[in-house]
Amino acid sequence: MKFRGNKPFKPKRSNPGGNARRQLLDMGREKYFRFDLDDMLVDFKIDENKNTIAATILNKMTSQSMDDALEYISRIKDSGALDDEKEGRLRGLLIRYSRWR
Repeated sequence: MKFRGNKPFKPKRSNPGGNARRQLLDMGREKYFRFDLDDMLVDFKIDENKNTIAATILNKMTSQSMDDALEYISRIKDSGALDDEKEGRLRGLLIRYSRWR
């Protein structure tokens, strides 16, 4: 029986997708994000679709990417529900609670 010594280094896990990192919601701060988002939508006086908008933004931030959530906010602005200042505040909120994963 031969003793080979140290085995060559092999990584435990491989990442075949390369560096496919994206900005998503920081899940440790999800509760605070929900509260801040809800407060912001109340301040904007969006009453009829507030829960739908909040759920869609949260879903896009947790599963897809921040870019998709920002594109959704742009579509809301184009429909006339938001103005430039409100859109900027929402963008700032998403950036504040995002994390690269």
